[in-house]
Amino acid sequence: MIKFLFLLFMPIIFVFFGLWLIQNVLVTFVCFYGWMFMILYANNKINLKVALTKKSLYVGTLSGVLCAAVIIGSSLLFSGKIFHVEDMQAVLQIWEFSGWKVIILAVILIFINPYLEEMYWRVYIQNKVKKHLSLPASTIVTSSFYTLYHLFIILPAFAFPFN
Repeated sequence: MIKFLFLLFMPIIFVFFGLWLIQNVLVTFVCFYGWMFMILYANNKINLKVALTKKSLYVGTLSGVLCAAVIIGSSLLFSGKIFHVEDMQAVLQIWEFSGWKVIILAVILIFINPYLEEMYWRVYIQNKVKKHLSLPASTIVTSSFYTLYHLFIILPAFAFPFN
């Protein structure tokens, strides 16, 4: 049970440690993704074989473009109401998310993050939880912990009361 709680809380601890205590995105990424990779590798969950079909490429590209449009549209629509650009820039500056690091970290967020998060949370953690709980309950537990570490990222970036 302790080991399982450790698996659930470590990504949250690494994000808190990196962004709130050390205040550095690069340190956060190394700890966070290093943890996920290490756990997945140690448990033989790293599978680099990806079945690319026309349908999967179409759906992936379409959903990516749609999400990008929603993010950009929301940013334009709610700038100054939900978040203030100057405040977000200040937070990113404190976290040392600037210069050449932006390009490297963007590549990581686009190509590595989706794979590691899906493998860690949906394949590894949710399957562990499903052994003890029903599918709906395991989905709620897994998604709750997945959501929790995102709160540490969002809290300083959005204006009260939306954060």
